[in-house]
Amino acid sequence: MCIRDSNDYNQMVIGRALTKLKFDVVKAFNGADALEILKNPQAHNVFPCSESRCSYFSIIITDLHMPIMNGLDLIRKARTLPGITGKIPMMMLSASDEKEQVEEGLKAGMNHFLCKPIKEAELLERIKDYHLTRSSSSC
Repeated sequence: MCIRDSNDYNQMVIGRALTKLKFDVVKAFNGADALEILKNPQAHNVFPCSESRCSYFSIIITDLHMPIMNGLDLIRKARTLPGITGKIPMMMLSASDEKEQVEEGLKAGMNHFLCKPIKEAELLERIKDYHLTRSSSSC
């Protein structure tokens, strides 16, 4: 699990929710950092997950607005990565629920959009059923 949110409180909520689901959480400092972790997880002491369908990450959760590289650019670039890494489910978060941003995220390759402030119960539901809610929005 790789997460990046510009707000420390949201990172705490996300981290707590994911820990409840027994995920190991990898936090990135910005979009470029997250992309580097995806490209070279071993260099960042990230170990393969136990699910047979993934190599290192089960899901990526990113903020839309981040320094250096925003969430849309991260998703676009991550989708070009080879192998299973480019197919990892990706969830984007934003305080804005503008239809254009959701549509742009879907075009970029995100699987789900969640509006801030993050509600732990909603996040847990989305993570539990992301296989069934591909290309969806919760605003």
